[in-house]
Amino acid sequence: MRYGTDSEYPFDTDNRAWRRLGDVASEHFDVITWNRDPDGRPIMLTLADLHTGDTITLAILDSLEIRDPYTLLAVHTGGDLAAHGPTGGPAAADSHAATLALDSTALAATRPTPLHDPAATALPATCWVDLPTDLAAALRPALDDARTAVLVLLDRTGGRLAAVGPFPTHAAADTWQPDDGPGRTADRLIVPLHPVSIQEARP
Repeated sequence: MRYGTDSEYPFDTDNRAWRRLGDVASEHFDVITWNRDPDGRPIMLTLADLHTGDTITLAILDSLEIRDPYTLLAVHTGGDLAAHGPTGGPAAADSHAATLALDSTALAATRPTPLHDPAATALPATCWVDLPTDLAAALRPALDDARTAVLVLLDRTGGRLAAVGPFPTHAAADTWQPDDGPGRTADRLIVPLHPVSIQEARP
């Protein structure tokens, strides 16, 4: 449920991070949620250690839900490909390119790309992004260390790609398979997904 749609600090109890926090925290702590009168919006979360009784209370300020997930694919000199995101929409992804350019002199190209949810195995045509065939021929996964990954399905001959993810590990990305279609015959590049700040992720 969405609280405070017109507020400076909106919060959605359907937020996936919020729900996962509740599931994980309840396995290790006694969890107390403090709600605001009169609408019942959660405002604080108290975690009590079951063994010692120590507690910590966290203020719940707002939440961010990415409804139109995108990633910024970054190509470095030599063809190394990495992903950054997820972000809420193409404009947010594209704006992160300036940050990357300031941090790296080896950045050759960037491309905002829709990030397909791996829960669905059918890849719609809107997932595919065109790119020059000479660039497609040079792409390879970057060896950067990252906690999460994106699967890039690369049609080198046709000069296009699609991004699927995020995945918690490279192994999880490697097991994902699309339905019949161009994704089945495409090259599979498992690339590191680097997080962006909350401010950069906002649509």
